[in-house]
Amino acid sequence: MTGNSNKQESPILGEFLLANKDLKTIAPGVHLLGGQGNSVVVETANGVVVTDSGPGGKITRSMIEHIRQLTDKPVLAIVYSHGHLGYNHGAHSWLADAAERGHPRPKMVAQANLPRRYDRYQETWGLQAHLNGLQFNSQFPETAPQKWFTYPDVTFRERYVIEGGDRQVEILESPSETDDAMALWLPEERILYAGPAFIKSIPNIGTPLRTLRDPVRWAETMEKLLALEPEMLIPEFGKPIEGREAVREAMALTIKALRYLREETVKRMNRGMTEAEILHDIAYPDEIFGHPLMKPSYGMPEYIVRDIWRSENGWWDRNATQLHPGEPDAVAAALREAISDPEQVLAVARRKREEGQPQLALHVLDLLSPERSQDEIGARARALKAEILEQLAEASPSFVSAQIYRSVATRLNGR
Repeated sequence: MTGNSNKQESPILGEFLLANKDLKTIAPGVHLLGGQGNSVVVETANGVVVTDSGPGGKITRSMIEHIRQLTDKPVLAIVYSHGHLGYNHGAHSWLADAAERGHPRPKMVAQANLPRRYDRYQETWGLQAHLNGLQFNSQFPETAPQKWFTYPDVTFRERYVIEGGDRQVEILESPSETDDAMALWLPEERILYAGPAFIKSIPNIGTPLRTLRDPVRWAETMEKLLALEPEMLIPEFGKPIEGREAVREAMALTIKALRYLREETVKRMNRGMTEAEILHDIAYPDEIFGHPLMKPSYGMPEYIVRDIWRSENGWWDRNATQLHPGEPDAVAAALREAISDPEQVLAVARRKREEGQPQLALHVLDLLSPERSQDEIGARARALKAEILEQLAEASPSFVSAQIYRSVATRLNGR
């Protein structure tokens, strides 16, 4: 997950912010801080280990202040949970604080794929700003702020151990939401921070504006972490889950959901069904997807199905028209020429909306190419489409879908 929005707060983020405005001790020498998500603070004889530096500004300054109220020991290491924007924008503030105190420079530790992600984000910054603006219905800088990209000093594959003197902190490669994700494991206390691999929602796979996130790889990561037999599980957002059986249930549920969706999607692909056909044919058993930890508050089962489809198929949607599509403005003009009564199109769209079928109303409106038609009919089509999108946003259980609907509605209204 990346970014924040002032339009609608994710219920996952909301739970976290309510639970962890201040530093919270969850075990002797182990604490949680509110950063971009849960930041885990581990005290050792030699210093402090922190996961993620936070998004910068007031939040990161607050994190540093909480640490300094806790201990005067230096920060040994800041471990990057993964390379998404926001989680470590504040790294430079921690380095400045260490220098001011005369402490050794904290080691910045990340999985070996993270620098490549940072390189890619800067190369494609215009795209990243656009995508994040859509997903979070907010404005991002036109150019990439260099202070957001503090590269790690130490990179690792599979496993990295921080020796604290009196306790050992293990950092484990845990590809899931990203290929550079990590988990923090305290073997003596049997405390696991799973990073972005576990949230109190269905896994964040298949998000509409993101690159492929492999559900099978994610399930394998969860199986590997479950084999550690943790007794406390810290999610990316929200309160920890405590007790071996409760932790096992939560992690096994995620694995079961991902394995089920893979199996059911593949069955249908093997029968020659298209992506849209699969989306409307597949069932989501309540014993899995009705569980409170599987609520579609960020990710959605349908998103995961689409990522599974993408993992085995090319970009073509099986409609031969789309194999070599026409230039968009020319297509819009041709469609308008073919429609003898655009008023009837608007009327049908309104009727479908009134009949409780807003999605069908959107498909009808798209015949008028509202994003590209500059005449009076196009303006009315844009206004109606924006209204329907706002309606869908209000009804959507998914933070991501709701924000995308709102973002597009804002653009249609010229705001």
